[in-house]
Amino acid sequence: MTIRGGTQVSYIMLALGWILKLCNMLVGNYGLAIILFTILVKAILLPMMVKQQRSMAKTQKLAPLLNELQQKYANDKEKLNAETMKLYQKYKVNPMSGCLPLLIQLPILMALYWVVKKPVVYLMGFGEDEVWRIVSAVTQWAEGTPDGLSQFFTALGIENMEALTANNYKMFGMYEIQIARFLHSHQEIMNSQWILETGKNYDIIDFNFLGLDLSQTPNLSAFFGLFIGQVKELNVSTIALWSIPVLSGVSSFVVSKLSQKMQPTTAPQRNANGEEKPNPMQSMLLFMPLISAWFAFTLPAAVGLYWIVSNVLQLLQQYVLMKIVKVDLTDEQIEGEIVNVKKNRKKRKK
Repeated sequence: MTIRGGTQVSYIMLALGWILKLCNMLVGNYGLAIILFTILVKAILLPMMVKQQRSMAKTQKLAPLLNELQQKYANDKEKLNAETMKLYQKYKVNPMSGCLPLLIQLPILMALYWVVKKPVVYLMGFGEDEVWRIVSAVTQWAEGTPDGLSQFFTALGIENMEALTANNYKMFGMYEIQIARFLHSHQEIMNSQWILETGKNYDIIDFNFLGLDLSQTPNLSAFFGLFIGQVKELNVSTIALWSIPVLSGVSSFVVSKLSQKMQPTTAPQRNANGEEKPNPMQSMLLFMPLISAWFAFTLPAAVGLYWIVSNVLQLLQQYVLMKIVKVDLTDEQIEGEIVNVKKNRKKRKK
């Protein structure tokens, strides 16, 4: 079978795939490659983290002054916002700096998802217009292997080869993890003439790391089944993979908790009746870890591992930066600003 086809390659994902492939070549282990990849991403984002830490440190220093402004303009929200922004501009504070690293990491996370999801193209090195060679090689291998095609179809969860070749191989990318895993189990397929005639060396990916198959997605239905007494789907592999989303959620909670401690303590917001409004940061403290765990349950474990390592590195970065990053803002300056605000507040009352 020599039907050829392909889709447009994302150069961003191709670049990430090349970095991950290089990491895999350096350490010779897929899980360690994910960890090294994460370290490199964090190193690239480090200057931004330093800038974020400096901005957050300034915001902490300005907290008493912000509280005074809230009291002064308690009944004039528009004026409060204007004075707060004026204060941020004066001391070069970016109130959105805490969100920026997360906003940048999300596209990286989604791109990494596709790199993990499509290892045949982004890690093994096959072009989108060369995937027909794998189908041809598997077909050739199956001719001399009892139940070869049946094994292949079962591994991929498809009924026939048409599921891969239909519409110019449009659906091939949906099964690349299963295909890469099958090729690792049956490496003799790579000796097919359809692959050897290219003269290229294609990498075989071993997704195992510390007993976990990082190409697998943790079984969420089996996890929920525990709460209603359904244990048929349970096995050692299933339970072991649950460690990925659990650690993802826990590490995300710790990062959120530390970030919250670094935020300045301001006076609670109150509504027209004087009742304290709910603090959105408290909601985020619970929301983000749950979202992190949910994503790790619905994506391949390799993406969850990236998120865990990223959280751990962020904790280390924040701890170190808290110790070494200093701000050019003294207590005397803040006290002087507070005195001015209090004076103006008294004048407004008169």
